[in-house]
Amino acid sequence: MFTRRQAGAIVGATALELATRRRALAQADEIVIGAPNAMTGGFGEAGLRVVSGLEIAVDQINGEGGIKSLNGAKLRLVAADTADNPTQATSVTQRLITQNKAVMLVGANTSAMTLSAQIEAERAEVPLLTTSYADQVVERGLRYTFKLPPQGSALADLGARYIIDIFKTYKGTPPNRVAFYSGSDAASQSQLKAAPEFAKKYNLNLVSTVSFATGLTDPTALVSASLQNRPDVIFLSSFTADVILVTRALRAVGITAPIITGGGGIATDATGSSLGKAANGLMGIVCWMWDLPVDGVKFVTDRYHALNPNAPFPPASETIGTGYSLGLVIRAALESGATRDPKTLRDVIAGLDVSAPMPGGHIAFDTRGQNKDIVPIMVSWIDGQLRTVWPKEFQSRPPIF
Repeated sequence: MFTRRQAGAIVGATALELATRRRALAQADEIVIGAPNAMTGGFGEAGLRVVSGLEIAVDQINGEGGIKSLNGAKLRLVAADTADNPTQATSVTQRLITQNKAVMLVGANTSAMTLSAQIEAERAEVPLLTTSYADQVVERGLRYTFKLPPQGSALADLGARYIIDIFKTYKGTPPNRVAFYSGSDAASQSQLKAAPEFAKKYNLNLVSTVSFATGLTDPTALVSASLQNRPDVIFLSSFTADVILVTRALRAVGITAPIITGGGGIATDATGSSLGKAANGLMGIVCWMWDLPVDGVKFVTDRYHALNPNAPFPPASETIGTGYSLGLVIRAALESGATRDPKTLRDVIAGLDVSAPMPGGHIAFDTRGQNKDIVPIMVSWIDGQLRTVWPKEFQSRPPIF
C-alpha cells in the first residue's frame, strides 16, 4: 500500500512524464529549417537580414496552419552564426544537420561561407538554398545546392547594360570610358574576369582595371588610375567595408562618376550611414528592394519593420526579400512533397515553380541548381535611401548623377 505522500509523488511523477512526452512529441512534430549565416563580423548585417526574411516567412506559414500536407506540422527556424570564417561555416552546418536534424538549409549569405557549407550539405544529402552570388556555387556539380541570385560574373554585364540604357535615357548618349575595381573574393574575381568581355560586347573603353586584397585599410593609392583616366562609369566589386572605403576615396578626390557595385557592397544600411552624401550615385545590381512595385513586397517590408522597430527603415537590404522568398520555396517543397525526407525534398525543389514577391515573380531552378527566373534590378543611393532605378518598369525614382 502507498502512503498519501507516495501516491502524490507517483501522480506528480506521472504528470511530469506526460508533460515531457508531450513536449517531445511537439518537438518531433516540428520541421527544422537550418540557417547557417553570418550574424557577426563584416557580413553580419546581410546575414541577419536573411534570417529576418526567413522568420517572416516561417511566422506566416505557421500562422496559416503550418504544412497542411504534413498534418499542420509547424516550422522551427534554427539560425547559426558562420561569422566571417569558412571553417566555422562548416562546423555550424554540420551541427544543424546532425544535432538539430534540419531537413533543409538556407545559407550562407556570403559566397566563401556557402562554398564551405554546401560541401557538408552535399555529404549529408540535405538541400541548401543560398543567396550567394559566386559562380562556383553552381559550377561544382553538387546536386543539393539551389542558388537564388544570378551568377556573379553576370553582374558586370548587367550593370553595363543597365547603365548604358540609363545614360541614353537621361543623358542622350551612352557612356564611353569605364574603370574596374575588384576585391579578391570569389564573386568579385568572377566579375573582374568577365570585364574585358563585357567591355568589348558593349563597345566600352576599359581604361583601367585595379585588383586589390579584400580588407583594405587605405585605398588612397587605388584611386590614382581613375584620376588619370576620368572614367564615365566605375565598376567596383568587393565586400561592404571595401566598397565604403573606395567610394569615399573616389568622391574625396572629386570623381563623381556613377559607381556600380554588386549586391553585398551596396545593399546594407551601413553603406548609406557611413557614406552620407558621398553615397549618391553609388549603384548596384540586386535581386530585391523594399520599394519594388510587386505584390507582396509591402507585406514583407511592413512585417520586417514591425519585428525590428529600432532598425533603420526603409531597409537597404535585398536579403530580407530573398530570405523570405526562399521561405516560400521551403513551404512549396514540403507541401508538394508531403515528406520530411531531405533526399526526396531535393528532387521536389528541382521541379518547383514558386510564385514569390520578386521582380521575376517566380523561382525555378535549372539542372545546375541556378534560379532561371531571376530578374536583377539596379538600385542607387539617393539622398539617404536605396531606391530602385532600373529597369524602368520597376523604377521608384529616376537615378541622379
